Amino acid sequence: MNDVTRHGARRGIVPPLILVGLLAACGGPPSLPFVSSPTPEQPRQLVVRVVETNGQRPLAGARIAGAQSPAVTTADGTARISALRGATLTIAADDHAAATASVPADGDLTVALRPNVIVGRVTGAAGKPLAGAKVYVDGQPTLVRTDAQGRYRLGGVPSKGTLVIKLAGYRLGLLPLLGKATQDVAMQPFQARALYAPSSVFEGAGHLDQMLGTIARTEANAMVIDVKEGGGWLYYATDLPEAKQAGAIMKAPLLHLDTLLPRLKARGIYTIARMVVMKDDTLPKSRPQLAVQNVSTHKPWTDFKGNIWLDPYEPGVAEYIAKIAVDLANKGFDEVQLDYVRFYSDGNYNTADTNLPNTQSFRLPAIQRLFRVVSNALAPTKAFFGADVFPISFIASDDQGIGQRPEVIMPYVDYFDPMVYPSHYGPYTFGYAVPNEHPYEIINRTLRLMNREAAGLNPALQIRPWIQDFGFGPFRKYTATDIHAEMKALRDNGADGWMIWNAAARFTAGALGPPRAGENAGPMTSAPSSAPSGAPASASPPASP
Repeated sequence: MNDVTRHGARRGIVPPLILVGLLAACGGPPSLPFVSSPTPEQPRQLVVRVVETNGQRPLAGARIAGAQSPAVTTADGTARISALRGATLTIAADDHAAATASVPADGDLTVALRPNVIVGRVTGAAGKPLAGAKVYVDGQPTLVRTDAQGRYRLGGVPSKGTLVIKLAGYRLGLLPLLGKATQDVAMQPFQARALYAPSSVFEGAGHLDQMLGTIARTEANAMVIDVKEGGGWLYYATDLPEAKQAGAIMKAPLLHLDTLLPRLKARGIYTIARMVVMKDDTLPKSRPQLAVQNVSTHKPWTDFKGNIWLDPYEPGVAEYIAKIAVDLANKGFDEVQLDYVRFYSDGNYNTADTNLPNTQSFRLPAIQRLFRVVSNALAPTKAFFGADVFPISFIASDDQGIGQRPEVIMPYVDYFDPMVYPSHYGPYTFGYAVPNEHPYEIINRTLRLMNREAAGLNPALQIRPWIQDFGFGPFRKYTATDIHAEMKALRDNGADGWMIWNAAARFTAGALGPPRAGENAGPMTSAPSSAPSGAPASASPPASP
């Protein structure tokens, strides 16, 4: 036995190399003693200070994630955390855009959060608060309305973009975000005085120029342009998938909106897209289940003129119309106007069958749903929303079998467009044996009722009626005197402009006044930032075209 062995034996110690051999022989781990793993990096302590980008104001209540434990800043905007060097922290606070930051190798950390809430006040030119104005950032889904004092509070605002303010009776506001927490604006009024432009205006050579000449020489400042009639075809070019599926796209479109709309707007003309809704011969060819059914033939029901009507109860009808409405808004129309938003008529009712019972209790919710779907779709676009209606459903106590009543339409539209043609009122309406001979009285009585209905349903609503410049059936054609009587009834009841219907677009020029100076149908595009604190900034118009 050598010295090492004796020394180890004496002290009861097995030499390391022998121990390794023994462990290996016994299947133990072949590791050496006194060899350890590197010590893992330890979290370091630091102070995180959270401030606003504007003015470096400390932010209390900011939430910090990514450290060993979540933390919240105190009244001075600071929080002490433990975190690894290089760790990613996420810092969030109410009414501010969240941010991320890396933990530095040493020292403390300051993080600035951008406020993403704008508050403000929307007023008329005289400083009167405007309630019900829609306020949103272009391209963003969040939309708010001003309260009774004209105030709004909009969250989720990006650092750059365009603030949109939309209220019937006023020019559209398109104002750049100024990077400030408060943005007030004074709106500028606008009233559309429109002439009806059927498809024939765009088919024959010189017809459009003739209408533009009438507008240039008179007080008319807007056009209602047919984009979809009872045939269901879309008169303009589009890549809308739903329209392709329906076979509603014309091979040779009548309207070239990419050149037509800029041409009209360069002349200061407000553009309204009129779309027939429930009369549609095209959509049912690809989706026959969306049409009113004929119980005898089990095919789509048709009226006496052979037109197919969509069934308002069917899922998909409202959505189809909403897609087209948004497409028209994106194409650049100032307003989208729905017509024939009602149940079928003018045919053999005995052979017609709808998906649900054809009773008022079912009809009203169906029409209401369509208006709600389209209204929600159009709300975050730059286009206003209008609807043509039969006055009788707003004079009588029921829906007259068509599903139109104040409560299902007025809350959802910007412009309410009753077709107050005296020639279409029945004998002895309001006590007049021949309503056609009393244009002022008939329209005056009608609008008095509608103003009361609107006041309780939608204070932001504007009523802009259709008036007639034609003769109907056995009744004589209206003269300039009759049309002036119609217009006076509108003015006396606070109507927001007018639209004149003549199916052939042949208008009585003597009924129209001269051009009105200083009007501008285009959007407001600037709001001077030099307005006194607390006072609304007036939005200046763009240069005249």
